[in-house]
Order: sequence, then C-alpha cells, then structure tokens
Amino acid sequence: MKFMTFSILALSTLATAVQAEQQLAEQPTPDLFTASDAVEINGQDYRKLSVDNLSEAAELHAGDEVFKNAFSNVSKATGLIFVTVKNPADAKAVAKELKLEVVFAQGESAVFKASEGQDLLGISDYLNADSRVKASKIELNSGKYRAQ
Repeated sequence: MKFMTFSILALSTLATAVQAEQQLAEQPTPDLFTASDAVEINGQDYRKLSVDNLSEAAELHAGDEVFKNAFSNVSKATGLIFVTVKNPADAKAVAKELKLEVVFAQGESAVFKASEGQDLLGISDYLNADSRVKASKIELNSGKYRAQ
C-alpha cells in the first residue's frame, strides 16, 4: 500500500512539473537599453537610451535621454546650456551666432536655450573652442528632485 501511495504521489508530482513547464514558455530577454556608442557630455561618457540610426548616435538633441551605466538614473537633455563668458557683453553675441535663445544673462553668467533640432554636442564643442567663453555645460535633468 505504501508503495502504491508513493507511486501515485511521484506520478502526480511529475505530471504537475511537466504541465508547469509547458505553461511557462521562455520569454525573450527585454532590451532595457539599446546599445549605442558612448557620447561625451560635460567631460563624462554617457550612452543614449534609444538610437534609431547610427547618424543620431553622435548627436544630442533636447529631449534625448542618456545614462552612464545600467544602474544609474536616466537623464534627459533639456536644451539648456549654462555658459560663463569672459566679457558680459559677449553673451548675446555668442548666442546670436549659434542661433540660441538667451534665457538669462547677468555678468559673466548666461543660460542659452537651443531649439528642438539643434545638436547640443556641436554647440558645446563650438562654445568650448570660442575664445570669448570660459566654460559651458549642457544641462542634464535626472529627475532626482521630482515630487514623488
């Protein structure tokens, strides 16, 4: 009798395991981050969150999302660029040359806003090479101060 009970229990367990295995088909691994080339922003390497084609991998536009590594927060490029100029009168001239909107300009500090289609990395490279500019930084918003 014990042998028969054990056999029925073993058969029942085996049938349940086979049925469970059939129900749980293997799911594809989710693509959390689409691979892209590293992009240097403000002296640090980032990767773009989603890249439709390779020509966009080397550009950064307002609204693009980037991350440092798989465990870091995703940051969004806002289109704002913080600039320190050598001469306060140069801020508006520099913005006009690059077709940027002046959001704020006081003393040596200025904030420029790029339009939707402008490449922020190209603008940053131009600003860093311009002799009238001391420093520039592209704003990346990680949302860490967002209300929960």
